[in-house]
Amino acid sequence: MIDIQPNFAAVKQGLIPLTQMEKMKLEKDGLDVIHDIHRYAKTGFASIEADDFDRMKWYGVYRQKPKDSGYFMLRTKIPGGQLNAQQARMLQSIADRFGHGFSDITTRQTIQYHWLKIEDIPGIFADLATVGMTTSGACGDDTRNVVGCPVAGIDPDEITDGRPELEEVSRNMTDNREFSNLPRKYKISVSGCCIHCAQPDINCCSVFGLKRVVDGREERGYGIMIGGGLSSAPKLAKQLPVFIKPEQVWPVVHAVSCLFRDHGYRLKRNNARFKFLIEDWWNLGGGENGGGEYLAEKVEELLDFKLERQHEIPVIRDQETDHLGIHKQKQDDLYWVGVCFPGGRIRNGALGKIADLAEKYCAAGQDAIRTTNKQNLLIINVPEKNLQALKSELDALGLDYQPSNFRKGCVSCTGIEFCNLAVSETKNRMLALVTELENTSGWYKDKIRIHFSGCPSSCGQHQIADIGFRGARTKVNGETVDAFDAFIGGRLGQNRRFNDLLKGKIIARDVHLFIDKLLRVYDAGKQPGETFADYTDRVKKDEILTALDWK
Repeated sequence: MIDIQPNFAAVKQGLIPLTQMEKMKLEKDGLDVIHDIHRYAKTGFASIEADDFDRMKWYGVYRQKPKDSGYFMLRTKIPGGQLNAQQARMLQSIADRFGHGFSDITTRQTIQYHWLKIEDIPGIFADLATVGMTTSGACGDDTRNVVGCPVAGIDPDEITDGRPELEEVSRNMTDNREFSNLPRKYKISVSGCCIHCAQPDINCCSVFGLKRVVDGREERGYGIMIGGGLSSAPKLAKQLPVFIKPEQVWPVVHAVSCLFRDHGYRLKRNNARFKFLIEDWWNLGGGENGGGEYLAEKVEELLDFKLERQHEIPVIRDQETDHLGIHKQKQDDLYWVGVCFPGGRIRNGALGKIADLAEKYCAAGQDAIRTTNKQNLLIINVPEKNLQALKSELDALGLDYQPSNFRKGCVSCTGIEFCNLAVSETKNRMLALVTELENTSGWYKDKIRIHFSGCPSSCGQHQIADIGFRGARTKVNGETVDAFDAFIGGRLGQNRRFNDLLKGKIIARDVHLFIDKLLRVYDAGKQPGETFADYTDRVKKDEILTALDWK
């Protein structure tokens, strides 16, 4: 049943009952809290008004667990994960001075800090500004960091270099009061990657590379999906049957963003994500038979041009890779080198050291680092003659550019250590897990993706993993301990699907044993060339669970 709700004009005019969050956003725009942040830095944590704690999210500032601790988490924005050595060095400096020496790469290609005090925040903002960086829109009911392919512009196999369009979208959506009061958070990806590494299936608005043949000539541009998202009610994005030329990307994204702002649901916050509106409109248009055309017409109502129709579904290669490893770039004699940080945790000054290596070994004037949405990073533009020396220095620093299948396939949210929503420890449990699996399951050599989320909000994207874990609690001998519900069979791209619950409340300390036994069941029952995801499609979950025999 369609949940018909009033548009944003009615909200602004006060014609309907408002949630507390909607009242707060109308009373003061989230972007206006920047002045209060500077004031609170002088008056202290105890002086911060309750509503301003929420508004501070518009600048990436969240209260750390427990909420009255006086400490904050901070997210930056790094459009497309693109950094230079100077920026990486500044990010490391902030971690060293204010964040207990560590930071995390997030699934939106940003850097996240913990242990910050309100007194630190204005200075951090000023430091970031000196290297052309911001946190504006990193959280809140605003546009989150625009993600893209980390090897855009250098991948020989890419459909198109999406950086110009990504940068235009990010620039126009950042600090834009036209879109600083959205119904909920808004996630955009722009990429020309042939493997869809920017995950268009699970973003609110996703522009992806598309090629076609017109009058015998190949043309490259973009397609678009809208309405994807995870959390407790995951939805796969819907593809519109259109072909978008590069110069049309920003106008189209602008129009889609207006639809969310003006028609997105605001009466119930748990129903306010863009994905709910799009699913309803998709169904109004007839679902698979006409939903895409209905959505395309909605977008066209806000454009001064018609979109060319394109009905072909793109063939996507292995979407879930992370561009790790050492690869030849499209530029002569240049390579990129991936460095693995399980769960994204960066310690021991590693980001600053990588900045030094980029300046030392990248081609002159081309020092560049790219973060990935699988929580790793790449050093790009390395001449072949410098590869061996770079690898030697990475080895000496203990930085892993040849990770095991377990290490490179792990993703994790923040977890109970710092997050007020999580119910289980994830980050540190996962960091221990990769070593345990390398020791107990070293016999397994195929690719496997293991994701951890500390709660149903699924910041660790557990629904799209081969094996996904969601935080839980259980009792052992009368004592409440961390546990995880285990899901299997998720994937994006071809034959996309969310995974299914296999077994609930696995004790956290036994997770590696559970994974080892599950992989042995798969290895014994798979057909030649069958991936884990394909195996879980073919074999019923009850059969897998019986073979697993996990008590």
